[in-house]
Amino acid sequence: MKDELPTVHADRAQRRDESSPPRGSRSGRQIRRLALPALAAASAVLLLGGCSGDGDAAATVSSKPPTVEKLASAVGCKAKLRKGKVEDFRQGICDIGKQRYTMVTFKDNKAKRDYLEFSKAYGGTYLVGSRWIVVGEPPSKLAKVQGKYGGTIEEGDKHGGHGRS
Repeated sequence: MKDELPTVHADRAQRRDESSPPRGSRSGRQIRRLALPALAAASAVLLLGGCSGDGDAAATVSSKPPTVEKLASAVGCKAKLRKGKVEDFRQGICDIGKQRYTMVTFKDNKAKRDYLEFSKAYGGTYLVGSRWIVVGEPPSKLAKVQGKYGGTIEEGDKHGGHGRS
């Protein structure tokens, strides 16, 4: 009768069997052991910026945008800064011939998206980076800035012939 357990030990074994998951399912310890590498991988992807919703959320935390002056220099002009008490962004404008360029840097990407959403209604070509925007024509001038600082070209709304019939 070596196979029989004393009553006290048998009760504990039965309670342990009743509380354990059915055969074929994973225990909490097994799930945690499998989940840990998955969470680590997901964290690494987020830290490296692979799955950011805005495309530049990871850069928002880790790096500063180029200054308005540096963006203007990349376009080939010297920015005249717009003065005002705006905490969300810093703006400069410059003209090259008949072309006007606007450079804006932002405190965060939400402020940038809000600005972009509002201003795209007026048309234009936008080079959009992490916490900065350069607005201007022709796109070839923006390509110079893009080569130096990155970003993506976005088009504003197209307007055709206001006031014309």
